Amino acid sequence: MPSTDAAKDSFFGSLTKFADWLQTRLNNIDIFDEHHAEEAKTNPFYSLGGIFYLVWFLVMFTGCVLIMWYVPTKANAFDSILHIQHGIPFGNIMRGVHKYGADAMIIAATMRLYRMFLCADYKPKKEFNIAIALVTLLLSMYSGLTGYLLIWNQRAFWATKVFATFPTYMDQFPVMGDFYLPLVKSLHLGWNTAEFLLGAGGAITQETITRFFSLHLAFSAIPLIFVELYFFKTGFKRVPINWTKRSVIILMLMAVAIFLPAALGHRSNPDVTPLPILSDWYFLGLYQMYKYLEPVVATEITMVIPISVVLLPFMDVWITGAEKDISKRPLIFYVALMGFLEWIIFSLLIIVNIANIHSDPPWWRLSLWGLIDVGILLQCWHAFNHSKTPQECSLASKGALVMGIAGGIQLFWAVVYYFMARTEMFLSPLSQAATYWVVKVLGALPNADQAEKLVRTVIKPLDKANFNMGYWDYHQLMVDMSNGIHMPGEASIKELHALVMNSSTGWLDLLFKMIPSFTVVTKDGVSQPVPYVNALDYMVSNRWCFDFINFTNRTTSGVEKSVSGEYYPLPVPDVDWSWMILGLVTTIACGVVYFKFKNRGVQPAAKPVATPVEAAK
Repeated sequence: MPSTDAAKDSFFGSLTKFADWLQTRLNNIDIFDEHHAEEAKTNPFYSLGGIFYLVWFLVMFTGCVLIMWYVPTKANAFDSILHIQHGIPFGNIMRGVHKYGADAMIIAATMRLYRMFLCADYKPKKEFNIAIALVTLLLSMYSGLTGYLLIWNQRAFWATKVFATFPTYMDQFPVMGDFYLPLVKSLHLGWNTAEFLLGAGGAITQETITRFFSLHLAFSAIPLIFVELYFFKTGFKRVPINWTKRSVIILMLMAVAIFLPAALGHRSNPDVTPLPILSDWYFLGLYQMYKYLEPVVATEITMVIPISVVLLPFMDVWITGAEKDISKRPLIFYVALMGFLEWIIFSLLIIVNIANIHSDPPWWRLSLWGLIDVGILLQCWHAFNHSKTPQECSLASKGALVMGIAGGIQLFWAVVYYFMARTEMFLSPLSQAATYWVVKVLGALPNADQAEKLVRTVIKPLDKANFNMGYWDYHQLMVDMSNGIHMPGEASIKELHALVMNSSTGWLDLLFKMIPSFTVVTKDGVSQPVPYVNALDYMVSNRWCFDFINFTNRTTSGVEKSVSGEYYPLPVPDVDWSWMILGLVTTIACGVVYFKFKNRGVQPAAKPVATPVEAAK
């Protein structure tokens, strides 16, 4: 019992500590720099939150005025904007303030996010403020994106059409992708997201403009309710800047609206595709990235970016503790610099329509990882030379461990990319080939060698007969054969099926028997999938065995030709070796710092020496 009670106390103690940790950070939340009212009096960068809030109200006010004349239909949207621009008194100013105010919100939110990183405004115990600042930026961007379509001009129509295809690539993500079992595949999360945004089967129609109009209002109205509840509860001042600054901001927006009227463009034409297709300025960098990468990979990176931003302050606290001086936090500085430069350069490249998918990506991969590595190495150098006290040594070892993990992640992706470049196989096939190999090495795939031999035998005649085996669809082969369709290698396919069904028992079979397969049976009027027979059945049916064979073929010189006519494995671009080597160097540097300081940190306090009387007791 004592041990059980101790375990309970430990559990509830940990739960209490986590609740205190969470509550402290929730209490320190800063939505619009309301905790920096004093700094804002002398430092304009601490007025950015108040400026954002002020401009947000201007955008909402002008938006409510524009709604009186705007008609959200395909037939009338563009004409109603024309009427506002030229037929309504001061309509052009209202529309200009609305458009440029939205741009100002994004600029203010971006500058504020960078200020928080460079000035370490998430210290102490304010890490959640980065997430709040990121949410304000994303809401501004997506509010602008939904409002962009409402003009219904040529540029907005086609930019939205490109944007609308992004969610569909989520259906090719691992776990929820098309390579996997029907139970997961049936979710169609990506397609359903696109359908929710656009309607009408994913096409740009009247449903699209109606939904974007509703979302455009929702992205401002709903957050406003929560923000007002927050200010009502806390009693903070909403716009902690004086009326002189407020007047300057309002006059600046009006001046820009007067001297640089908001563009209207040409009426949308679904039959004419503009080249290049450009979004509004704040999404240009992402559009350029989508030119360079496979759409699935680009979509994954788009989701990783905001997650990384949210995690960075926690990482910095682990590495530098309470330090706020940016000169002593080179990692954060170079990560921020990398993000800024990549966005600016990508935006410029898409404007001038430059995108060489063969020569450009190695250089931006090097710049991305290279700047991060410079930051890690400088951080290691600083820790190596300035860690004197036990507390500093403890922080240096913890920070080196965290950065070493980051360097290890880079090294891992360098290895993955090496094989991707050599074999022209992407992440999902590579990961499946690697998993198949691991399961095979662990002895959980009896008869795997025979199955691989039969799959190789099946692929060759099917390829020669123009059966597309670039995508292994074992399930469809079995369906075609059951429907009486004869194909080359039919005897080998039947032998493979018999081998899979009667394979020896492996120690992971029980796990794979719990997974529904592609085969569906109907019993008592209810259709349900049949579980896989064993691990080998899953590996063959879901192309993992095929991917392993494809990988081994492409890593063996002179066995298989690429589309360009070269034999695999292909050469890796020379520039790409740089960031691969840098990943190894940074990991080693972090290891050196970690092992140098790990035993020189804060030691536990020594127990007091017992007195003779206490010893006798």
